Amino acid sequence: MLVGDLATVAAIEASAVSLWSLEQIASELKRKSGISLVAVASNGELQAWCCGFQTGVDAELLKITVNPLVQRLGIGEDLLQELCLLYAKRGARQMYLEVRSQNRPALNLYAKQNFQEVGRRKSYYKEPADDVVILAHRLNVNATD
Repeated sequence: MLVGDLATVAAIEASAVSLWSLEQIASELKRKSGISLVAVASNGELQAWCCGFQTGVDAELLKITVNPLVQRLGIGEDLLQELCLLYAKRGARQMYLEVRSQNRPALNLYAKQNFQEVGRRKSYYKEPADDVVILAHRLNVNATD
């Protein structure tokens, strides 16, 4: 993701339940151990974005949002796989994330990628009220490409 992508990423993010502000998105470009990715269609249209960071052998997915017009086409899955691969190459051994317990599409995506529930916090989210589910996935530590 580049600075020039921020306005489009913010527009996609506006459709999210737990949306991030333009300032929050922009701050991810400055994070030292962070990776921010975008998915771009063959016509040049930005379709999705994600970001994460790494601390030691642990990586965390902070955000992934796909434009509602192209959801459920595998774009989020591709972004997540790429982020996991990049962090594995940097030495991360596991990826963590937090997701709303009622976000069935996201939970299905993470289950397909072999994320496992490792914790839950009741009533974590306020608007709308929801629990947070903490998921973890062991990364391929032998990634070489």
